[in-house]
Amino acid sequence: MNIEIENFEQSTVVSPVGDVDTIESTKLREKLKPILASDVSRIVIDLTQVKYMDSSGIATLIEALQICKLHAKQFVICGLQDGVRSIIELARLDTIFIITKNREEALVA
Repeated sequence: MNIEIENFEQSTVVSPVGDVDTIESTKLREKLKPILASDVSRIVIDLTQVKYMDSSGIATLIEALQICKLHAKQFVICGLQDGVRSIIELARLDTIFIITKNREEALVA
């Protein structure tokens, strides 16, 4: 899995490319650490190119959300593919995450 990172004025967009499973979620977590510790006010996870995510990937997103809340950062997920969306909705995590259709909406959410 490749992870693309784009920095904007007060936002950082993290875009994993490929499936997020146990091994790949560890890579995602490591990429997120310095971003979560930075002074950006919004972190966007663009999942447009992720068709599958297992429970470890979901756990990584929840951990990032918790850290963002502790540091008054906004955490937004966008571009959910059907498979990932159904997992998030089944676990009722759509009630705790800010979810937008696309990156443009996420950057102004």
